[in-house]
Amino acid sequence: MKISLGIHVKHDRGACLIVDGKIIVNIANERLDRIKYSASPEIPYKAIDAVLKYANIQFDDISCIGMSGAGIEANKIKQFYKDELFSHYGIKDKPFFFISHHLAHAYSVYYSSSYNDSIIFVADGGGDYFDGKQEAESLYYAHNGKIQLLSSRMQDLAIRKLENPINHTYPFMPDVVREHQISLARKYAQITHFIGFGYGECGKTMGLASYGDSYFDYSDLDYKDLNFTLKYKDIVDDIYAKKVVSNKTFKEFLRNERHNIAATVQSFTERALISLLKNIHNKYPCDNLCLSGGIFLNCLINHKILRECNFTNVFILPAAGDDGQALGSAYYAYTEMYGYQSKFDIDLPFIGIDYQDSEIRQAIDSKHLLHEKYSDDDLAKIIAQYIADNKIIGLHRGRTELGPRALCHRSILANPTNPNMKDILNNRVKHREEFRPFAPTVVAEEQFKYFELHDSSNYMLLAPLVKEQYRTVLPSITHVDGTARVQAISDQEDAFIHKVLLELKKLIGVPVVLNTSFNVAGEPIVESPLDALNTFLETDIDELIIGNYVVHKTKE
Repeated sequence: MKISLGIHVKHDRGACLIVDGKIIVNIANERLDRIKYSASPEIPYKAIDAVLKYANIQFDDISCIGMSGAGIEANKIKQFYKDELFSHYGIKDKPFFFISHHLAHAYSVYYSSSYNDSIIFVADGGGDYFDGKQEAESLYYAHNGKIQLLSSRMQDLAIRKLENPINHTYPFMPDVVREHQISLARKYAQITHFIGFGYGECGKTMGLASYGDSYFDYSDLDYKDLNFTLKYKDIVDDIYAKKVVSNKTFKEFLRNERHNIAATVQSFTERALISLLKNIHNKYPCDNLCLSGGIFLNCLINHKILRECNFTNVFILPAAGDDGQALGSAYYAYTEMYGYQSKFDIDLPFIGIDYQDSEIRQAIDSKHLLHEKYSDDDLAKIIAQYIADNKIIGLHRGRTELGPRALCHRSILANPTNPNMKDILNNRVKHREEFRPFAPTVVAEEQFKYFELHDSSNYMLLAPLVKEQYRTVLPSITHVDGTARVQAISDQEDAFIHKVLLELKKLIGVPVVLNTSFNVAGEPIVESPLDALNTFLETDIDELIIGNYVVHKTKE
């Protein structure tokens, strides 16, 4: 067998296995160690052991290994990680590749896309170090499995962590920091910190932006190529000038204006990326586009790229951020060993771990909770009735999703037609900021009926407008700006969830459910049946579905 193991270290650590051209399993380490983002330079042995166990493969059986990191010099760290890994598993030698961060992003999205030729654009907070600089944005062209770097932009190394005021609050910035180059994604994160959010909370900025108006008109912004200049001080200095003339204290200004500040960085980033991609398409007339890097978890940006740029086909991996790196590293090692593969077999998005009935039953029994087991048909009707009755449902079923978005395998489901459901969910379970929206899942064949989509939205990566006539019908998933972050699911992708939605349509009139991640604030999405049971018991979720079991909070 041809077996490739992909590993990623630093934040969003994970592991992936490819066997004979098929992606067998991928898992994020955070799902196992229960630490959000699982950020560490340590090798994610929990994830590696989990994928090996799932595939019933021994480490000795692996043919080749690919690894990636972030914020390192790959050529200097390769031997260190090889020695650590091989010592841990008692192995003397195997083919071992250490791939640069942006190239791992490129491999992850291109080889998952099924395109033969494609432009690949990578944009994230920061990749690896080269000649005293850090990767900011990278442009590649892929053809017949070969990925070629066309151009790249580098940024200056950060001084201290981004949350330090010297990096995001203008008066605190030393002159040297003000003039430093910064990536587009890090600019977004910089202003996220400025308005009071933390690491990994750019999604909050995106949600808040819909409540505000940009201070500045960026409609004429036109980045021709990756030779543009973007400094740490840019935008931040202009926003701070607004504070100065406001005659408010800094805290008062932020409290009153952060929605407008969020809208400003959202508007800037949208126009910057759209102008870049339009000009890239003009220069390199390829109609297929692959997008990777954490900035492409911004579903408002993604849908505007589809709407305004000229590419015929656009593909974004569900794990656009660093939780897709292990997959990219596995692709790289496999193709380096065995040559070009025209198409890998990948069943997106459900390539994580699932659990046997015996494991589910053991976990339920350990909590001594009342439960019943049902057939798929009966269970679909029961779930639909619960939702129609305005109950909050925890759903743990099948293989985990690739990426940070819950796609109905580790989800909390609720009634999208109840205008109070957003507040009910926040008060009883999620405890999130009121400005953050909840997402809809809809049957794929009716997604264009309810949402102004420009392409199918399978992975909750696009935020189109809800069609005006349905905004009052679907109040709990319609954001203040009229958008919704859509997941469309077909009968082929998941027959069971598709059936639940059709049953729900009989009861509430629409084949749409409110879908949010099965976790509480600050925790990773649940992975195992025991994780699901613990979160169920610690929150005010009404009923829990694990596999084909309905679990109640009543003790047996």
